[in-house]
Amino acid sequence: MPLFFPRVFKLTTFLAALFFLAAFKVEEQPLVELLQPADERKAQDALPKSHHALWNTLTKTKIHLDKKQGLYNATYPDEVKALVSTEITISGFMLPLEATETFTHFLLSKRTPTCAFCPPGEPNEIIDVWLEKPVKWDDNLITITGTFTLINNPEFGMFFKLDKAKLD
Repeated sequence: MPLFFPRVFKLTTFLAALFFLAAFKVEEQPLVELLQPADERKAQDALPKSHHALWNTLTKTKIHLDKKQGLYNATYPDEVKALVSTEITISGFMLPLEATETFTHFLLSKRTPTCAFCPPGEPNEIIDVWLEKPVKWDDNLITITGTFTLINNPEFGMFFKLDKAKLD
């Protein structure tokens, strides 16, 4: 049971940040500015990031804010939809969701994580990953292969998922 608290705390903190940001009436401001201050984004742009070509495709997904409900939704372009149910390989950085030695669930980010409580960058730069076998955390760029699916979970801010994944 003690491992449950860190996971819930991280998820709760992330969700609280999303709901807080959703409360603002910002009509013309880009979504990235809502999620990350410009000076923080500039500093993060100087850090290592994945240059895997597939991120260019995924980031074409448009993220929208429903101000009435305070939730985010995604509009997927055809080239992203074409990836559904296919096995893809992509590189990125691990963002663990549990405080354990090994884990089978984490977020993969295009950008270097800088905070244990929030994904770096935009929602279309994050993939929810479910591994077949547990792994240890690695702070280096990793490459992973899995079955790509779309999720439009506005409550968790997740839009892409890799199932049955394995580290390459």
